[in-house]
Amino acid sequence: MNVSHILVIADRKESLQKAVGHGAILASQFNASVHVAGFCYERLSILADNTPKQELDNAKQKIIQTSQAWLDETVAESSLPSSTTDEMVWSKDIAGWVTQHCADHQYDLIIKTGHRSEHAFYVPTDWHLLRNGSAPLLLVADKKWRKKQSIMVTLDLASSKKTKQALNQKVIDAGIKLAKANNMTLHVCFGLALSPVLKDLGLINKSKSLREAKEKYIPKIKQMFGAAKIAEKNIHIKSGYPDKIVPSVASDIGAALVIMGSVGRKGLKAKILGNTAENVLTLLKTDVLIIQP
Repeated sequence: MNVSHILVIADRKESLQKAVGHGAILASQFNASVHVAGFCYERLSILADNTPKQELDNAKQKIIQTSQAWLDETVAESSLPSSTTDEMVWSKDIAGWVTQHCADHQYDLIIKTGHRSEHAFYVPTDWHLLRNGSAPLLLVADKKWRKKQSIMVTLDLASSKKTKQALNQKVIDAGIKLAKANNMTLHVCFGLALSPVLKDLGLINKSKSLREAKEKYIPKIKQMFGAAKIAEKNIHIKSGYPDKIVPSVASDIGAALVIMGSVGRKGLKAKILGNTAENVLTLLKTDVLIIQP
């Protein structure tokens, strides 16, 4: 994972600027350049119908200028590199702007404060970025990183697809790099999905299946780490679905950051079913780095 150019989505004025803070940390660690984008938008259409267009334009420019002044001050008071650039964007479609901006500019990482939703049909900005993002997305949680915390990567080892296998390697490589930069212990999590119906019918032996999975996958995981190596005690293979296993293991090991791959779905299928990354996000309370193929 190369981190040379970072795009930070600034939080709203009343927030604590978690995304900016993380951008400063990572920019320092990787000597990366940073561009900060802030967003403002007001429905000027609610003003009287007879309001002159010039007056509406002036109101819009005043809002942008005031917001831009706040963003300039926020960036200046942060620990971001002196070369950091910023801009205030008049738009309520953050995901649409980010997608277009990333198509015109090359970024290695997008940082944004995460806003999770439990509603299956509500698709907020985060979900749009998960599905359509052209760069790894770091969704920042509300809490601060504490000392002696760890980083955890999640893998999809059951798939034989080459794209999934390549994505697993990208996730591990990112975990190795970030764990080293933050002097944190790295863990691996894999959820072995077993049908509860077949288990109840006695057609699957949970203990045997889990033992066989460990015998099969632990050597593969160690091989994927190569020279970086990983202690076997830091490899967590559990029986269950990822949306339950990942938050549970992350809590047990005190993970500050969870890194996972996501093959984003689109359309109605995505809105109804979501994907593994989105399901996990509804329960996970840590920072999450989403990497796409």
